[in-house]
Amino acid sequence: MSATAVASRPRPIGSRLEVVPSSNGFGADIVGFDFEQLDERQVAEMRAAWLDHGVVRFRGYRFSDEQQVRLTGMLGDFVKHPRQLKGEEGAHPDHEEILVIGNAKVDGKSSGTMGNSEAQWHTDTWFYERPPAAALLHAIELPPEGGDTYFADMYGIYEQLPSALRKILEGRLIQSTTIFDGAGRVRTGQTAPDTDDIRLWAHMRHPIVRTHAESGRNCLYVGIDSHSSWIVGLPLDESAAILSEIFDFVRMPDFQFKQVWEDGDMIMWDNRCTMHRRDGWDGQYTRVMHRTTTLGERPFYRY
Repeated sequence: MSATAVASRPRPIGSRLEVVPSSNGFGADIVGFDFEQLDERQVAEMRAAWLDHGVVRFRGYRFSDEQQVRLTGMLGDFVKHPRQLKGEEGAHPDHEEILVIGNAKVDGKSSGTMGNSEAQWHTDTWFYERPPAAALLHAIELPPEGGDTYFADMYGIYEQLPSALRKILEGRLIQSTTIFDGAGRVRTGQTAPDTDDIRLWAHMRHPIVRTHAESGRNCLYVGIDSHSSWIVGLPLDESAAILSEIFDFVRMPDFQFKQVWEDGDMIMWDNRCTMHRRDGWDGQYTRVMHRTTTLGERPFYRY
């Protein structure tokens, strides 16, 4: 069954709010949410659904940038990406909490970041010491087709790994380079490496099996689908083979929630226990999204 199919019976979790899970339980629609009031009880109920399902969708609503910012602030401390700071290509004209993602042009200059290319599987800012927890992405303008977003359930994938492989991974670290971004460009302030040995590149390390700070469940945390990632302590060829096996699971539709965007949709995902990617689209059309994020904890693994 498709991960985007909606279950026939909504599950009520409050007096007005309903959660409609997808067929496989990963991802859910939020029905009856009040963006005008942003009542603390209702936000708490929505947050509980988000923790249960990893991804929640708001469809059929109309709300402002101010309301998105306010909701995000009720969920945690803001994270500001370098590209959303004033004067950068992803800066919002009025709200510094919003990263503008898209391929719009204003006076011949980019008004939005990431362009229209395909984005590979990743978690957001996996190379930070404290990567984001919640990420909220609101569709402002959409192309006629393309730009679909896919989310992968890293709880479910961890649980489906062969037990022998789980034992190899538990307690190990995943090393991700801080030099290159997801598009393979050298990051600002970084220098291209002078060796092909990825183990010697500037990096960040996190547990490859991560314990979720709120749910207490373990999931896989692999950062990005990249040849520059290394499972610390393993021979390079063994590390590459294991990461390839993990991403074979990530690419399976059974572990995914597929978001085919409709006007005004907003998706909120848990960056700690999911991965995501997007399709590209024809560059003659414009796609603009407004993203806000909250700060997460430093990843840890509890034995």
